[in-house]
Amino acid sequence: MNLVRNTLTTFGGIFLAAVLIAALVPKATRGVAASLVEVTNTASNAVPTEDGPGSFPFGATLCTENLNSVCGGFAKSELLVPLTTSTGAAVKRLVIEDVSALCNMEQGDSLSILITVPLPTDNVMMNDQNTLLYVFPITMIPGAFGITHSLARIYADPGAGIGTQIGGLFVGNQGASCNISLTGHLETK
Repeated sequence: MNLVRNTLTTFGGIFLAAVLIAALVPKATRGVAASLVEVTNTASNAVPTEDGPGSFPFGATLCTENLNSVCGGFAKSELLVPLTTSTGAAVKRLVIEDVSALCNMEQGDSLSILITVPLPTDNVMMNDQNTLLYVFPITMIPGAFGITHSLARIYADPGAGIGTQIGGLFVGNQGASCNISLTGHLETK
């Protein structure tokens, strides 16, 4: 019992000392510590921020066909990478991060979307290959449609022509056509 009384007395004394110190320390002293972490910025002295290289989103829809004319004469199967952004900044390169497509095709076709991207002139491969070929298989869904969706990392220089095609095995003579969506961003830095 004496042990409990001595423990409570000790803790009570410590608590009383803490309360007295908190009450007797001037508020100005406590305010100095708080003012050391204040950050104030005016409109003329704003904190600089940066969105990073992906600050100019990019998206394009292309239509490509093989053995049919569903896309029509006005559809584009090639994309020219822009030289400037909508704000006038010079484009350093296009980064395509997502490729998806919806295709009209016959049941039994085994097809893929082919995307060709030219290499920079100072990066031609040893076998004089000057384009890269990216292949995205199309998955047939019930009916006469096929889809593909894939994350990608495709780089292209400003002014480069990115081409699209449909390749594979056709079971009939109907052919196929695909609406292809390319999304990513334009780098300016």
